Amino acid sequence: MKKAVLIVDDNNTNLYLLKNLLEGEGMEVMTAENGKDALNKARAKPPDIIISDILMPVMDGYALCRECKLDERLKHIPFVFYTATYTEPKDEKFASSIGADRFILKPQEPDVFIDILKKVWQENDTKTR
Repeated sequence: MKKAVLIVDDNNTNLYLLKNLLEGEGMEVMTAENGKDALNKARAKPPDIIISDILMPVMDGYALCRECKLDERLKHIPFVFYTATYTEPKDEKFASSIGADRFILKPQEPDVFIDILKKVWQENDTKTR
């Protein structure tokens, strides 16, 4: 079964590159340009994982993560931050405190990025059993 991924980034180049990488790995990819759009899409069709930038207009990634973790239908979905803006240890600690499963700094080598996602899925499978 194909994994469904929701990627959220206000930079079209980042969306394009990540979408191509994930589709190349056989994943079904949905995209959103801000947290509000992503939240609506996730509620309409819950993905298997959400990968989000932090700094975006309308609703940032932190607010998106918080909203997802408060939603009964979405709270179990692994949430990964993929950011180039908030890169300090305090940012990663805050992300973890609101429920993020991973905090990855941009850019990341494609094979390393895919390995991280696979580990997140394995950990989530273990938690939900």
